[in-house]
Amino acid sequence: MKRTLLALPLALLTTTSVFAVDPIEKQVQITAQVPTAAFYVEPVGGNWMNDPQEMAWNSFRGELEPIRKQLQVKSTIGPIAAYLISPAVIASGSNNIDLDVSVGDTVLSTTSAEVVSEAQASAGAIVGFKVAAQAPGTGYVPGNYQGLVSMMFETAAP
Repeated sequence: MKRTLLALPLALLTTTSVFAVDPIEKQVQITAQVPTAAFYVEPVGGNWMNDPQEMAWNSFRGELEPIRKQLQVKSTIGPIAAYLISPAVIASGSNNIDLDVSVGDTVLSTTSAEVVSEAQASAGAIVGFKVAAQAPGTGYVPGNYQGLVSMMFETAAP
């Protein structure tokens, strides 16, 4: 009888320890950006600017396919200008491929240039965005290329 009484508290102790599991904490980072109605440049079709964009290799043509996207732009202040913060290039080791970056019909450089007129900007517009590889004179060298295209958009009174 004593054995049965001693076994009962021991059995209760083992079953309660099964439910005494440490809690697990999880976190999710949330970000949001609400642009001013006076001036904005936003990607169309999702936030693709924060995701890597792949230039596909066209083996038939022997070249990299351009990346084509769209931007939604607006400025109630004046025309919108843009420029590259640094030259656009992708690299694999010591091999580089220069890139042409276009907004609308304007190929960007490190010098500011108007990409959307005052009339288009005040009404709001959707403009094309394109990144194209410049064909190297010696041909493309095989490799895994990557780079970062950094642009600045600005608006000012005309």
